[in-house]
Amino acid sequence: MHSPSAPDHILQQAFENSLQANIISIVESGRIIRANRAACRLLGYSKKDLLTKNRVEIFRITEKNYKMMILERTREGSAKADLSIVRKDGKLWPCEITSVIFKDTEGVKNSITSIVDRRERLSLQKKIDVENERSVASNIIIAQSKSDSYQAENNDWIKSIGKTTYDVTWDWDVVTNLISFGTSYEKVFGYKLPATKVSFEKWLSFFQPEEREVMKKKINKIFDSDKKNWEDNFQLICPDGTLAHVIIRSNILRDTTGKAIRMIGVIHDVSKMQRLEATLDREIRINKSQITEAIVEAKEMERSDIGKELHDNVNQLLGASMLYLDMARKDIKNGEIYLIHSSEYTFTAIEEIRKLTKGLMTDTIKDFGLCAAIEHIVRDTMEAYPVKIHCILKPSLERAMSYKFKMNAFRIVQEQLTNILKHAGASDIYITMSKTSGKFTLSIADNGIGFDNGKKSDNVGIGISNITSRAEFYRGKAKFITEPGNGCNLVITFPTALSL
Repeated sequence: MHSPSAPDHILQQAFENSLQANIISIVESGRIIRANRAACRLLGYSKKDLLTKNRVEIFRITEKNYKMMILERTREGSAKADLSIVRKDGKLWPCEITSVIFKDTEGVKNSITSIVDRRERLSLQKKIDVENERSVASNIIIAQSKSDSYQAENNDWIKSIGKTTYDVTWDWDVVTNLISFGTSYEKVFGYKLPATKVSFEKWLSFFQPEEREVMKKKINKIFDSDKKNWEDNFQLICPDGTLAHVIIRSNILRDTTGKAIRMIGVIHDVSKMQRLEATLDREIRINKSQITEAIVEAKEMERSDIGKELHDNVNQLLGASMLYLDMARKDIKNGEIYLIHSSEYTFTAIEEIRKLTKGLMTDTIKDFGLCAAIEHIVRDTMEAYPVKIHCILKPSLERAMSYKFKMNAFRIVQEQLTNILKHAGASDIYITMSKTSGKFTLSIADNGIGFDNGKKSDNVGIGISNITSRAEFYRGKAKFITEPGNGCNLVITFPTALSL
């Protein structure tokens, strides 16, 4: 695989570091093949986990908006919609989705999807709704203060507010016994009233029979008192037979004798929120189950892939090595050539195994820490090579280290071990971690042939350059203490604060 050109590299960096959450998936299968850091943070996955997912695990594909977006994207090549995403923890987050289709270098249709978290917008809308409710209360007070002139008869303000809220405003003229409601009545409760104004008895018929007498008694008790507001909850019958749990809040307007002449207030349907919460809880439970199944399936796929790689690739290499060993035994004259070929195949097999374990090692670091990962690779190395590796590691030192720093330190150990095994001919290697004078030090020493630090070979030079670059990324200093015949000691020092 060729390395990306400079423009490609810049685009890749821009994609990875964008503050906008982006994922790339294959259109036909829905498999996610790329995701940036922002997408991982938004969805709650590590990049490795997210790249095992399918779009059906991220988006609620049964939503009407999702289906409409897919149709528009298929027709126009791009589309935008308000959808819910499913996070790793099972929570549903409202988001704005923009998806665009493009073809990769092999002509396969992919889609790049941008995800914008809409929770802040919903929070803003909630503030607006609160302000609307305050506006309602303010208007009620104004109406009360002008009750003598029946200023509240003009209820245009009630109707206009009803258009911007999910509550239903109501105005009961006790003298005429007629109630008028805001225009949102049909929208909230599902049926249209027979007239713009209905009698109290007619409206009472929409409640459960056992609650009608209770409501009458409570209202009469309020009327007989000197209270200026009333709040209670009841169950209203909807057209489909379901019950809406409503809370009624009202201000009571009285004449100069204290007699109640008007009630103005809000009817709030809380059952919709209760049903929504119940549905959400149910979907979260389903999503958690699906996520658990997906994780198990992903792990099984990973094991399967490793097994196939070992069988199809590594086994073939080791088989070829065994074949050359057998030929060396039978043909002593050309035995050395066959042994060289056998060694080459064996070394290639070791490299393939190392590549497989390198990917698994990142999980070891994440789950068990840097020291455990180093001990793991040390055991594998001693099994494969005639070398003794001594470790002095302190797990307590890695408590202040970030995951990225641990990965960087582990790659340095990996790189230097490879250099020693390839070039040094050492029988003993010493790996040490320590902290002194506010600095973290990593040391890797060997008793091999050493080298002239001023005259490095190309291979050794590349290894040193890689290690030096990794150290400098965290403002560390790498020092190679070596000379021909006296082994090598690599000492890397990092400022402690920068390893956090």
